[in-house]
Amino acid sequence: MSTKSIVLLVLLALTVFWTVGGYNRLMRLKNTIGESFSPIDFQFKDRHDLLLKLAEAAGEYLQFDPVTLSELKQARSDSSTANDAVRARPSHAILVRALMDAEKILNNKLDNLWHAGTTNLAMLADPQIRELAQQLIMTQSKLAFGCQAFNLSVNHFNVAQRQFPTLLIAKLFGFSLAAPLAIGLDSP
Repeated sequence: MSTKSIVLLVLLALTVFWTVGGYNRLMRLKNTIGESFSPIDFQFKDRHDLLLKLAEAAGEYLQFDPVTLSELKQARSDSSTANDAVRARPSHAILVRALMDAEKILNNKLDNLWHAGTTNLAMLADPQIRELAQQLIMTQSKLAFGCQAFNLSVNHFNVAQRQFPTLLIAKLFGFSLAAPLAIGLDSP
């Protein structure tokens, strides 16, 4: 075997090891995004359960306004569906954006519920509704905190894809940038 052949084999081996290492790094970072979504998923489920309980508790006070409650329940269902999609593929930017859009609509419907409640002070004074509102505030704070960890993982993954030479591996294997999760969570 000639020196030239040995050098080519060594370069080929180094290229293969470098490619495998870069691919494994990107996969590890992508998996970290999924792991960091897990606590967020739990908080979404908890929040959606609380919203359902809140809608049921407010139902007796808002009998004259069934549209507000039905819109809130529908927005909750849409957000839950979007959350399920992100749970399956948390690094998929389009799904994350769809979740953010669904959450924005849900927050608007929740605001509508609180505005409807301002005309019905008995609803706002109800101890069950106040307790659910407090639990919702705590859940929303935990959700916002979880989004910070998720966004940090997304940032690491995206930065790795923009750096040379990992950029080449990302393009070669079809990695795409992940989207951060920004959810405007207003307090009730």
